[in-house]
Amino acid sequence: MCFRMTIFSILLASSLMGQTVVSGPVSGQWTSRDNPIQLSANAVIEVDDTLTIGTGVVIDLGSSFELRVQGTLVANGTLFSNGGEIFGDDGQLILDDCEFLELDEGVRVFGGQAFINNCQFNSTNQTGITFSGSDSSTIRNSLVVDSGDYGIKITGTDLVEVTGNTLKGNSVNDFNHPALFIDSCSPQVIEHNIIQDNHAQGIGVWTLTSAAAPVIRNNIVRRNFTGITVVNSPPLIDGNIIVANYQEGNSDSGAGIFAGYPNSMGTVTHNFIAGNYYGVSNISSAALNLGDMVNDYPGDDGENIFLHNGLNGQTWHIWNSTSNPILAQNNHWPGMDIADVDATLWDDEEGGGEIVHQPIYVAPLPVPPDVNDDEIVNILDVVSVIEILLDGDFPSALDFYLADINRDYEIDINDVVTIIEWVVGE
Repeated sequence: MCFRMTIFSILLASSLMGQTVVSGPVSGQWTSRDNPIQLSANAVIEVDDTLTIGTGVVIDLGSSFELRVQGTLVANGTLFSNGGEIFGDDGQLILDDCEFLELDEGVRVFGGQAFINNCQFNSTNQTGITFSGSDSSTIRNSLVVDSGDYGIKITGTDLVEVTGNTLKGNSVNDFNHPALFIDSCSPQVIEHNIIQDNHAQGIGVWTLTSAAAPVIRNNIVRRNFTGITVVNSPPLIDGNIIVANYQEGNSDSGAGIFAGYPNSMGTVTHNFIAGNYYGVSNISSAALNLGDMVNDYPGDDGENIFLHNGLNGQTWHIWNSTSNPILAQNNHWPGMDIADVDATLWDDEEGGGEIVHQPIYVAPLPVPPDVNDDEIVNILDVVSVIEILLDGDFPSALDFYLADINRDYEIDINDVVTIIEWVVGE
């Protein structure tokens, strides 16, 4: 995250200048020469008007006031603070390198558009960012931390792209609300986000008023109360790292993927599901598709990797407490014989619905630390781990499985050190 001025330097500059008090209709240009800018009442950028806010501008929203955008707001390197909210009312918001510190409602986009890039939303009292019925909008490469309610909430629009963001520590005041909440809509680009250490679910997909079938792809969902929760919805969950989601000692937590109600029939493919209390929990008439080799469609052929999901010494990769049979074919079960897989599935033998898990994926996976699968652990495996580490934050499910040598569900320098020690020791 890169801001053109630090908060300290912005505040210091503000203290050395006068104060600009604003309210009512606003437009034109605000620069750091106007610092600090203080709202004394609600302000509005009216239809067909534009307000451009330059780098280093400090805006105090007066603890409760609203900057309403009916026209166009362009802000670059701006600090918004002290309660209140930015409300997009069928207008256009273009926000780059901005920080929103301790606002009340954060940024709300109702209709219109918002393009949010490389911004930081810190300690919003309620929801960090809300999109409701908006036109094509994006939030990219931004940080949303410690929101009292949702981190990002999307409702009633399929046209929001959420890419490359980090959501952490959200749902401080409401442990039932996900960090990323998708309600009654089907955005197709939810990818390359890191969603971790939130107090409630990492991602929640709900159908409350209309269908919710988003595409959730190539995200890291880690150390939340649960990973991805699906309620009455059929999302595509593909290529994600869903690991270590649980609240210590709380058996109601800990599902990597939790699905409930009859229309929860999402497709789950190519994910690494590991270190959760339960890999997948299928309850209340849900029927997730975890791998279907019966039909001819290649887009639901499983290839998930299930590893070390368990509670109180018992491994539970999939828990099916419904009466519905579910398919979980063509998946990987590292370190397990075919005959042992069934013991990790809570299904008809334990009182639930059948889990059809055969055939399993035929080709066995490499066994770490033999990362490159050449049947010897040597410097080439060290190189492979380093390449995966340097390749970026979003490895494939297979690469994450191979490179997380320490099984702490992080890929970092500690894994490199461990495999070097292994090679030297051997």
